[in-house]
Amino acid sequence: MTADPQRTAGRQDIDTVMAILDAAGKQALGMFDRIDQRRIREKSPGDLVSDADRALEIALCERLRLAFPGDGLCGEELGGRPAGTYWTIDPIDGTSNFLSGLPLWCISIARMKGDVPHLGGIHAPALGLSAAGGPGIGFEVRGTTVLADGPPRPCFGVGRNANWNGAERALLESRIESRGFNIVSLGSCAVSLLFVALGRLSGYLEIGCDGIWDSAGGIALCRANGLRADFRIAGDSTVDVEAGLPAECPADA
Repeated sequence: MTADPQRTAGRQDIDTVMAILDAAGKQALGMFDRIDQRRIREKSPGDLVSDADRALEIALCERLRLAFPGDGLCGEELGGRPAGTYWTIDPIDGTSNFLSGLPLWCISIARMKGDVPHLGGIHAPALGLSAAGGPGIGFEVRGTTVLADGPPRPCFGVGRNANWNGAERALLESRIESRGFNIVSLGSCAVSLLFVALGRLSGYLEIGCDGIWDSAGGIALCRANGLRADFRIAGDSTVDVEAGLPAECPADA
């Protein structure tokens, strides 16, 4: 049987993404182990950034330029031009967790074609978990197994941010809980989407994420594993994302 050239190229890209994430993860863990030395500033109320975010984004950009010289770059901290084929980069998604010494943070990158995540990679170094893949090109996981299909998991993830009306979110959380789920808010959109892709969370919902870099990698991973992952980019560049089981049943709407 003749190998599919597109899938073969995709397999090579997945290996490259895994190697980039592994190198960045080692650098990130070194800084995580010295969080008392981090320099921190507040971008907006409750939105923190540290010297680790910037250092990791610079390193990720350098590695991505070498591996994919024709692609653009657009990072959370350094910016860039989101057009054509480009990479979104979130050097640390879950910065507050990172700076608190909690392990629920990750490095998330995604190759975009226009506004569509084509290939994603997420590495949670403090958890020892990595995944990379995209729809039609494969899905690779390291550090754990993907849970097989079965009954819904008891936990459902909901993201929280200052852009999302609290009363609206509380109403949706109440509806989710009425269906028998336990609500968890992990403080990282990308980690939550990774857990959906791995079969650990039944679903995830967040309205008003600050940018596509929060969710693009996880969207690609969910789709790579055949799971629903929908998103909408608003005019102010915030993103609504929903993956896995829907937050609302038709009867709830």
